[in-house]
Amino acid sequence: MQVHPMRLNFVVYFLIGSLVVLSSCATLKGKYHRDLLNKSLIGSPLFSSHHTGFVLYDPQDSSILYEWNGDKYYTPASNTKLLTFYAGLTLMNDSVPALKYELRNDSLYFTGTGDPTFLHPEFKDQPVLHFLKDTSYSLHYVKPVFEDAEFAPGWSWEDYEYYFQPERSALPMYGNTIWYVYDSINNTFRVEPTFFSDFAEIREIDDEKLVPNRLKNTNIFSFAPDTARSPYKNSIPYKTSNELTLALLTDTLKRKINWVENFSFDSSSLLYSRPAMELFAFMLKRSDNLTAEHILYLCASQTKMPLNAAGVLNFTQENNLRISSAPPVWKDGSGLSRYNLMTPRGMIKVLNHISTEISIEQMKEVLSIGGQDGTLKDWYKPREGESHYVFAKTGTLSNNHSLTGIIRTQSGKDLYFSFMNNNYPTGSRPIKLEMEKVMRLIYERY
Repeated sequence: MQVHPMRLNFVVYFLIGSLVVLSSCATLKGKYHRDLLNKSLIGSPLFSSHHTGFVLYDPQDSSILYEWNGDKYYTPASNTKLLTFYAGLTLMNDSVPALKYELRNDSLYFTGTGDPTFLHPEFKDQPVLHFLKDTSYSLHYVKPVFEDAEFAPGWSWEDYEYYFQPERSALPMYGNTIWYVYDSINNTFRVEPTFFSDFAEIREIDDEKLVPNRLKNTNIFSFAPDTARSPYKNSIPYKTSNELTLALLTDTLKRKINWVENFSFDSSSLLYSRPAMELFAFMLKRSDNLTAEHILYLCASQTKMPLNAAGVLNFTQENNLRISSAPPVWKDGSGLSRYNLMTPRGMIKVLNHISTEISIEQMKEVLSIGGQDGTLKDWYKPREGESHYVFAKTGTLSNNHSLTGIIRTQSGKDLYFSFMNNNYPTGSRPIKLEMEKVMRLIYERY
């Protein structure tokens, strides 16, 4: 069957015309969206009063939908944990290495790998505790070769007594903090571990109820715990040392623990404690700093690198997390360091790297969910009948707040975004409220 040339030409012209019309519509729609975001971002007196950067990205076609100051460096605060998450995904196995040990004759020699969950009150399953407590072998704790200071570069020294800045160590115990635990039956607080009970004053709530107190170089505490706080905020970091670790082990296990200064592991094994994704989710949703720092040590233990953070950071950037244009200035695992620097574009690239290891749906599961859990429980709440639409990592230090993650739009698209704010003179609440308006606009219009 032959097609008349005129009819064929008509079909060709019609198709070309349709494509032109569709392209024009897409262009106009893109311009409309950009104008809306320009008004909400560049046109906002609040965002213009400090340093703000924003990038919106479509991972389906690898395109930047909107950008404002996307190539400028910002202090990312806990957005840094996304880099740590990627390091864990690429360097750890699917389980957390909890203890390095070796059996010789009737003796068990062991040392720390950096697992932050050992005896941590929020991790009920404690395989390491049972392993050490139930063994018939004599126990010998080997001095760990831990190469880092208790604090990372750029941390605030005066925050040493606040729950969010525990010290780093090879074998953390109880999250390297003492916990003021509420007893609802007796309406009182007790101190855990009980080892510290005689050195931890429990004050009545007063005008300084939010201020903990610990003498800087000792383990003498004073605090007024409050049931209005989240339980983990009723805690104070303790001063770590090898001697204290040995004493705590002995007190907890109710067994003799021998101290070994020098020991060469010839055929060591690793004991694992829990799924790695469980630990990653705890770090990201809670924004737990101790966990973030110690994921770097777990990476080192898994890959047989020395127990220092810098080696893992350098290895990850040189071999896995390659960001050639405006690379991260990455100094710690948690984001407590003021030396960390990232661009919004760089954060989008981190999300792209993560998506090569796990799916977008898996990313949503471990990130905080707006209006549901973690650090976003009270923010980005969906309206009645709507699904949750923001899945992200917050990052907050004084005068700095950032948010990086995934937004699920009303039309069903999963878009990446990075929203960074630095050097505002107010608290973070006004910034978050203005950010919420922008995210709501994207949810409804894209």
